[in-house]
Amino acid sequence: MTPFTSVPPAIEDLLEKITTPSRRDFLRASGVFVVSAVASSGGLKASAYQAAQAAAGALGPGPYPDRDFHQLDSWMALREDNTATFYVGKTDLGQGTGTAFRQIMASELDMPYERTSCVMGSTDVTVDQGGSGGSDAIQTDGWPMRRVAAEARRVLVDMASERLGVPVAQLTVVDGVVSVSGEPSRRLTYGQLIGGRRFNVTLTGNNVDATTGQARLKAVQELKYVGQSPPRYDIPAKVDGSLTWAVDMKVPGMVHARNIKPPFAGATLVSVDESSVRTAPGFVRVVRKGNYLAVVCEREEQAIAAAKQLKATWQKPSTAPFPRSEDLFTYVRGATPTFSSPPTVAGDPAAAFASAARVVEAEYEVPFQGHTAFGPAHGMADPSNDQLTIYSNDMKSYGLRNGVAQFLNIPRDRVRVVWMEGPQAYGRTAADDAGFEAAFLAKELGRPVRVQWMRDEETAWDTKGPAYVVKMRGALDAQGALTALEYEARAVDHNHLGYNEFDTVLIAQLTGQRKATPARGGAATPSSMYVIPHRRTTTHVVSLPLVWETPLRTGNLRDPDGPQVTFASESFIDELAAAANVDPVDFRMRLLTASTTDDAQFKRARSIAVVKAAVEKFKWDPRPSAKPVGRDEVLTGRGISYSFRSQTIVAQIAEVEVNRRTGRVWVKRLVCAHDCGLVINPEGLRRTIEGGMLHTLSRALHEEVTFDTEKVTSVDWVSHPTLTHNDAPAQIDVVLVNGDPDPGRADLPHYGAGETVCKPLIAAVANAIYDATGVRLRRVPFRAARVLAALKTGGVA
Repeated sequence: MTPFTSVPPAIEDLLEKITTPSRRDFLRASGVFVVSAVASSGGLKASAYQAAQAAAGALGPGPYPDRDFHQLDSWMALREDNTATFYVGKTDLGQGTGTAFRQIMASELDMPYERTSCVMGSTDVTVDQGGSGGSDAIQTDGWPMRRVAAEARRVLVDMASERLGVPVAQLTVVDGVVSVSGEPSRRLTYGQLIGGRRFNVTLTGNNVDATTGQARLKAVQELKYVGQSPPRYDIPAKVDGSLTWAVDMKVPGMVHARNIKPPFAGATLVSVDESSVRTAPGFVRVVRKGNYLAVVCEREEQAIAAAKQLKATWQKPSTAPFPRSEDLFTYVRGATPTFSSPPTVAGDPAAAFASAARVVEAEYEVPFQGHTAFGPAHGMADPSNDQLTIYSNDMKSYGLRNGVAQFLNIPRDRVRVVWMEGPQAYGRTAADDAGFEAAFLAKELGRPVRVQWMRDEETAWDTKGPAYVVKMRGALDAQGALTALEYEARAVDHNHLGYNEFDTVLIAQLTGQRKATPARGGAATPSSMYVIPHRRTTTHVVSLPLVWETPLRTGNLRDPDGPQVTFASESFIDELAAAANVDPVDFRMRLLTASTTDDAQFKRARSIAVVKAAVEKFKWDPRPSAKPVGRDEVLTGRGISYSFRSQTIVAQIAEVEVNRRTGRVWVKRLVCAHDCGLVINPEGLRRTIEGGMLHTLSRALHEEVTFDTEKVTSVDWVSHPTLTHNDAPAQIDVVLVNGDPDPGRADLPHYGAGETVCKPLIAAVANAIYDATGVRLRRVPFRAARVLAALKTGGVA
């Protein structure tokens, strides 16, 4: 990790305001881990929500019409003091995308970065850009943000031309000030030109992503703040505790609710004894609809106690809803698929395998894994003024608005979502479910209701990334070249849940308002630029016996399917390299360089560049894996993995220590070479990459959803462990690569950065364990007991 060499001055000031000396000393001593992510806003803080409403030109008690993306005023507001606020229809999941948006918009606008602010994600003051997901914020939404900022600059310069009486060509813009070239005293600020007034400029474009004006974009070399790392504006309030998170939101008259979830998957609610809680402190009401049951009290601790006290009778389903987790992969292999994709065939795989000098086969298993957010799901809904306002950290606030309106059958313009920061992120989390619950209960009671899940509910009932079984087969010729590859995956993904679907959220399932036909689901295939003459790829979707009202609900987990699929594919590439007695890097480079044909985004050239960059940074010593196993108690090894997602390319190398006595794996060092095109904020990108790798490292070493035939049994940090400080690598090296064949091109694209990081890491760790021990692990996660058993089987322990 790249530490700051000193604490930024603004943080020194912040620390001085914290009166407890031990906390101040702790933060200073922890600089590498805390201060590396902390900095001042460098100027304006994001406006309070009410100020954002006023600047956006509305909106008070409603109704809340959609913001018109064809109006320049929907995207920004300039004030007389020559400051600007940008309105962004995305949500920032802790990676600093708001800072990056300010950088690119300030650059196109020619406005000082420190005189800008950013309001994100609230549906009544920002255009609907879909919220977050798919690492598309900079890759997709960065373009309209740049274009509208460029258009605002053009309009302002035209205004100055008219006011100053000189042609546009004779004007210069620097830091929000338009002046006459050669006559600097003749000048007007943006604030003087339009401050406090509307642009009233109509934009064009068939959809929000295509929004544009007449202005041309600057060459990337002219983007003043791009490639710099201004401190993130959102961090100080998180450090000093002044930020109001979604979980902290309170309004007058608010009550608290707890949902009593079924004790068994697929259980039917037979009866409820309301008298068991009627005299409980603060009791307000019991709400029941179908199999949905909730208790509402005046205070949160009262709702928690009442939920435990409420007596309800549940009936188990007649058949087991799912197998035990110990039997999951046997079940998956034997189940009849609910859907199979037509095989994708290139060349003649059958002939290639028939003539192969050697055929290598392997199968890989990845269990269900959950989001397991540090803070359980929560949401608050206020039905005041015959409107419905939902305060939520849901990363797709616009989808939450639309879904709730459909679920409750109320007009969309009477629903708004105020987006606030919180822990649920990176996929289809239970934030969706909690938001719907709060809205439902608020409408039922006619007063504001706050809902929060408990820790065991979050871990058990949150959506899960699908489990996978992957079978692979490869053909090597006499020279050790890979001539054919077969990939067959089975994913437990039937009834995959979408985002904020009014007929699949948990409360809809429990109340019986669900779609007639479950979603088909899907299984993914590997992403690489390897040249393999003969291929056959097949995928299948498998369903568990119970489809609805089950805690084993599948939905998007960060980089959906990517870590599972890449664990299998890149582990197998490593197995093929070992079978050919070829260095793992050399084996991959042969596959990448076997053709010079490339795509429009130059993914082949950029793939080669990131692999070379990772190898150079690590100082890779070429040799076949595994290395000879010595007599030491702790064995060391290295492993590489590579992949891409969308247009971003990543290669990662892991260095591990494996204790042959205990089975504990410590990933001592990680190297990530990363090419996402134009880098907006290098420091922010490095932290995003580090965070993504640590998240996936937790999935590699610890995370697994366990269950018996009735319920999930991994419900806390003991039964569902996660990454701890003891697991943290001693060193993380991030190499930002520009592998474009024309790296200085004026139109270098900016691609999505975060999710691709998750794809290769599990395989890199598995390959490093093999290099250290000569034992191949084909089952995730690599918990100590599993590793030790494999070492014993392999004669290493």
